[in-house]
Amino acid sequence: MGQVLKEMLSPSNQYKVQIIKRRDGFYTTEVYKWLEDIGYSYWSPIKKGLTLIETAEGAEILALEHLREYSGEMIK
Repeated sequence: MGQVLKEMLSPSNQYKVQIIKRRDGFYTTEVYKWLEDIGYSYWSPIKKGLTLIETAEGAEILALEHLREYSGEMIK
């Protein structure tokens, strides 16, 4: 895997994105949705194609885009 550098939450706290620095030096993002089901609460990963990003700044821009796309919320 890699090291989680940053985690961003949507305004409703129902979605989050993690920016991960991989061992090969590239960055990637992972998107999760908060679910509650039969007494369990957990972050469920949302499957998205693998994207390798060269810079932390590029990863942050992509992470914000994913957060907007999946949550449908206005995010600055």
